[in-house]
Amino acid sequence: MTGVLLVTLLLGAKADVDPNFYIYLCFGQSNMEGNARPEAIDMTVDSRFQMLATCNFDNPKRTLGEWYTATPPIVSPAGGLGLADYFGRTMIENLPDVKIGVFAVAMGGSPIEMFDKTKYAQKLKDNPNEWWATLAKQYYGGNPYKRLVDMGKKAQEVGVIKGILLHQGCSNNGDPNWPSMVKKIYNDLLADLGLEAADVPLFVGETLRQDQGGACYAHNTQVARMPQVVPTSHVVSSKDIPGNGQDPWHFSAKGYRMFGKRYAIEALRLMGIEVSDDTPDDPAPALVPGEAFTSVEALQGETFAIVCDGAKRALFGSDNQNLGYDEYTAAFASTNAGYLFKREDVTVDGKKYHLLRLITPTGSPYNIWGKPGYLNSQPANQWCSFILGLNNQNGEDMRNGAVWDIQYEEGLGFSLKNVGTGLYLYSNAPANSETPVYWNLCRLKNNTDGIQTVSTKSLDNGVYFDLSGRRVSNPVKGIYIVNGKKMLMK
Repeated sequence: MTGVLLVTLLLGAKADVDPNFYIYLCFGQSNMEGNARPEAIDMTVDSRFQMLATCNFDNPKRTLGEWYTATPPIVSPAGGLGLADYFGRTMIENLPDVKIGVFAVAMGGSPIEMFDKTKYAQKLKDNPNEWWATLAKQYYGGNPYKRLVDMGKKAQEVGVIKGILLHQGCSNNGDPNWPSMVKKIYNDLLADLGLEAADVPLFVGETLRQDQGGACYAHNTQVARMPQVVPTSHVVSSKDIPGNGQDPWHFSAKGYRMFGKRYAIEALRLMGIEVSDDTPDDPAPALVPGEAFTSVEALQGETFAIVCDGAKRALFGSDNQNLGYDEYTAAFASTNAGYLFKREDVTVDGKKYHLLRLITPTGSPYNIWGKPGYLNSQPANQWCSFILGLNNQNGEDMRNGAVWDIQYEEGLGFSLKNVGTGLYLYSNAPANSETPVYWNLCRLKNNTDGIQTVSTKSLDNGVYFDLSGRRVSNPVKGIYIVNGKKMLMK
């Protein structure tokens, strides 16, 4: 009788597992955690896409170990929109008879060793004050690997683990031992969860590429080795996936939508389902470039956007001190610190130059940390520009880093030469271009018809653009866009 009861209980427990509930384990650092602010289009989610909370959330209220509809953030309270969001959405769109679940553990900046069950403790001990260490302790009990295994066992009570998603690398950039470290973690997870490699492929995404402003692009050499080291692994390409325009590590909201879909395309391909890799439609920007200024003098007393017509991007002050450079929808968002600038005059060594003061979306001058916020360049060998103060030297990080020599050239636009670096600004990177790069300084207008309008001057009259869409006055050897076509200058 006891044996019959035990068999009955076991069969009942097994019956609760839904074979059509496909679950994916996700881990990594900040791009897996989610680094973009979710937009309105991201907040409507089919209830067939579920997330298992791997930590407690306050807003929205979620409890460790419980399932919820996968509305972002789905990894931790420290995250935002990330790779797993549109992975799951794409999966349910193409698998109408199944549910999709994800559970994820990720910490911004985390080295891969934090997911190795034999190395994490020493790594944490050696780096107790790192941001990723704080996240690991605050959300995952100081042991991210154990949290993955615990939640994996919880997930197996109701569904079937069908794959593992990984995005990590910047904190181990280019390390030739990285693929073997990932292999160990993958094998440990399979063993501790009772899984077979043939049934649970590993999907590994590339880092942000160099042409999108990435700083860790060299790591993609190691990512490419993964199928040789782990035969059941598959590389997910980041080709043409846009960065966030604020730093050299993270993708934009659009980028996460595209990249998450690519992870799903790889997973679906293994199921014999082919899905096209088309780019999701972006919401039309509410504001677009309007009347262009045509002289430095005309800027006096005016507020203006700093726009690259060819790339359809603009500079802006992000919600931290970093200078942003992104597509119009993101650049002109009301949640940014500001996206308009105002010219102020300054004299250095007897010569007249200019400061560029950020203006908030409400029209007031922007202040940061009690100081007026100006467009500052870091030294040319650093990684970004900022909105910061003057620090008694006409620049926060270096002398004259906030001082600009602004010139206008007919038919090209405005060049912004930083007096501190002696070089030109071409994006949100430091001013480090030896060649003048031209911007459209303009008013903004409401995009009432929902159609993005750009200056027709950007594609005619033989004007040269680099591959990022920036105007170039004196092209040297390389590939350029002229009249809408690529051209090799020898």
